This record gives sequence, C-alpha cells and structure tokens, in this order.
Amino acid sequence: MKEFKYISNISKEEIDQNTVIPCIDQQGYHAILIKNSVMKSIPSKFSTDNLNVQIDEVLHFDEKEYYFHIITATKNDMYSISQFEIIYEYIFKKLQSAISGNELNILITSIEDYFRTTPDKDLFSLQVGVFGELLTIKYLYDSGYTQIIEKYHDNFYSKHDVEIDDHTRIEIKSTVSEKRIHTFKHNQIFRNDIDVYISSVMLEQSKEGVSLYDLFQEVIDLYDNPDSIFALKKLMKRCGVGEENGGLKFAIQKAYNDLKIYDAKVLPKINVPAPDGVTNIKYDVDCSLAEPLNIDDFVNIVNS
Repeated sequence: MKEFKYISNISKEEIDQNTVIPCIDQQGYHAILIKNSVMKSIPSKFSTDNLNVQIDEVLHFDEKEYYFHIITATKNDMYSISQFEIIYEYIFKKLQSAISGNELNILITSIEDYFRTTPDKDLFSLQVGVFGELLTIKYLYDSGYTQIIEKYHDNFYSKHDVEIDDHTRIEIKSTVSEKRIHTFKHNQIFRNDIDVYISSVMLEQSKEGVSLYDLFQEVIDLYDNPDSIFALKKLMKRCGVGEENGGLKFAIQKAYNDLKIYDAKVLPKINVPAPDGVTNIKYDVDCSLAEPLNIDDFVNIVNS
C-alpha cells in the first residue's frame, strides 16, 4: 500500500495535518501513528498476538513534541502486512480527530475480533455455509433485489441471516449432499409472527470451480459502504481464505441455476409451538417436497 512509507521520510507538515499516519518503523514493521487527544507523557505498552500497542507516547519532530499512540504489526510476512493494511483502511483511516488511550483500547478489542480465526475442524462447514450465503446475495442482487447488500448480516445476532424488515426474514441453507435436505432450528421455520423465506443452495465441489475467496471478491465489489466491506473482510478472515488460500471451490453456475427460494410456511416441519421448557429443537427438512417460489414473485414481495 503506497500510503505506508518509512517514518524517517514523514514530513513535519504531514505530522501537523493528519490525525492518523501510516508508516514503516525503524525496524521495518508496518505501524500506525494516532494522535492522542490527551497530552499525557507517561506511556504504557501491551501486545496481542497480532499487534504491539503503545499508548501515550511522546514523539519529537523538528524539536517539537507530539502526543501519539502507536500500533505496530507483530509480523512482517506478506499476509500479515495485508491484514494490517485492511485494519488501517477500514478502521483507523476513518478517524477524523484525536482519540484517548481508553478509546484506543476499545478499538483494539474490535480489531482482535477481526484477527480471530476458525479451528481447522470447523472450516469446511463454515466455508460451505458462507459460500451459500454469498451466492444467495449475488443471486438476489442479479434478480433485482439490490437492497440485499444492505440487509445481509446487518445484525449478526439475529436468528436469521437476512432481516428484510420487521416482519420478513431470509434464512440461507447450504448443503453438499445430493438431496435438498437442511437442518433447521424449530423457531427458524415455525413462526406465526413473521414471514420467513428459505434460500436453499446445493453445492458440488469442483477443482475447476470458483473459490470462496473469488466469490467474496465478486460480492465485495457490489458494496460501497466501508463498514460493510470491512465486515465481509472480517468474515473472509474467519473463513481462513485469502489470495494464497482461496478455500473450497464449487461449480458456481450449477449452484446458481439450482438455487431455490421457499416460503417456510410450505416446508415440512413440526407444526406446533415448542412445549414450555423445551429449547434448541432441531430437525432435518427435505425442502424438495415443497413448491419453490418463482424468483420474480419473491423479488416483488421483498421490494414491495
């Protein structure tokens, strides 16, 4: 990234005019200088697996004192550098004014969530699920529901993948099985208070297919909102994919053509509320026994 240059080459004008300054430190590690909103000169330091953090540092440029916090990458390989550049681009570069050490600590907590990875044993199912979710976004966007990019995982704690509005949800299910059978929680598809629609994605692995990383890039290109782009990049990191490791590959055109949308009301299910005191009810549903919606009809519903 061109914005990162050696700290010795940063001019006094750049120091005076910018709140956040990307640089490469004297040891050759990528770093970010962030102006301190408090003129404190007693520094503190701590490290995470990915970052060295210096709070309340005093730096001298042309015999003048400046109050900064300093974030430095702990690793210098190309992958770590690219991840560090992402947090600069989507978190620190947006800062318009100086921040305190306490405010920086809050940001660091959020950043460490970005660096979190998924255990290898869980990666296959995670990549299958995310591939289906991204393919559904692309499919609905191509079909005329362009607002899907504003709705996808707007709330990661929701019971459903997409909240269209107060009364409409989309749950996305993916499978590598030859049958259109998905596992649902009972309260995902048995709802009398809201309308739930199911996107059913059938995936077939292919050496010549499209990788999860490539699909991420296609979907990210649909977005303009930096916060949404960063959320997708966090998800990409959690899936363990990047330029060097593209992740699982699937026959995307086949999956695209086979994608079906269902009204949850017509799916086979247990058509009674869960008994009091009974939770976490899950069961497999053969969606092929139900009639899918015409995509144009569905787009009219969610666009209305």
